[in-house]
Amino acid sequence: MLEDWIVVTCGVIVVICVFCITLIVIRNQEHRSIENRYKMRIYSDLLHAVTELNLAGNDPYKLDIAKKNLAYTVNRLNLVASARVLRSTNDLLDFLNEHAGKDFDALRLHNILNTLVIAARRDLNPGHASGVEEAQVRFRFFSPQKK
Repeated sequence: MLEDWIVVTCGVIVVICVFCITLIVIRNQEHRSIENRYKMRIYSDLLHAVTELNLAGNDPYKLDIAKKNLAYTVNRLNLVASARVLRSTNDLLDFLNEHAGKDFDALRLHNILNTLVIAARRDLNPGHASGVEEAQVRFRFFSPQKK
């Protein structure tokens, strides 16, 4: 009789432990999913802000809005991005500051943006990113010539 109670008690404890561990794992996955969704939005906003900056050309009004949008996006990015993404963003900002109002090397910008996208993909989904990197894919960006 006592042995049956011990077996039942141990069984109940094991079931409770498994339930608790499963709940913790599910919550961690949910948290990662929410975090990645937010990061994806910010990373997309960063690429959008760079495109808007490029499309603004010499229009001072559009250029001012694009710079403000880039600043807001970079500020949000500083809160959630991985170290690789932050380094790539710093390279991008250094490049944009070096070539402000001047002709710039489109190939260098393209390389910086490629590095940034690779870093963001690694941050969001490392397994998928490594497969894309092994395929040696070069990302293409639409960047019309500034007038």
